[in-house]
Amino acid sequence: MKMTLAQALLLCAVALPLSAAYAGDAVRLDCLTRQNVLISFFKYHLTTMKWGNHFQIASGIHKARTKTGTSYEVISFRNGDDLIYFPAKESYFLIYADQQKPERCRTEESFTYPVVSLPRYDGKANS
Repeated sequence: MKMTLAQALLLCAVALPLSAAYAGDAVRLDCLTRQNVLISFFKYHLTTMKWGNHFQIASGIHKARTKTGTSYEVISFRNGDDLIYFPAKESYFLIYADQQKPERCRTEESFTYPVVSLPRYDGKANS
């Protein structure tokens, strides 16, 4: 069945509100060493980690499997910390740069960042 232009536009008009726009996702973790850690996930595998007055960034995700076949993801931050995520159990672990033993973190909350429309800068000073 061939779709007409009018049908395609109608389909887009109906589907667009159903696909909510978002800027990124976040999870707040309670880790023993750092307590309140905010992990933010954005497009193109950009991840940020904030705790206290500290802020770190990471780019990329390494996907792997344990010897028993359980899949996990590793995000390596610029300071040498690694965040390990097990999707099947939705559990997070942090391995700090100066340690080798992973620390289990408890998920406090997860949320989605809303899209923000910033005003366009036209180069004219506001008077």
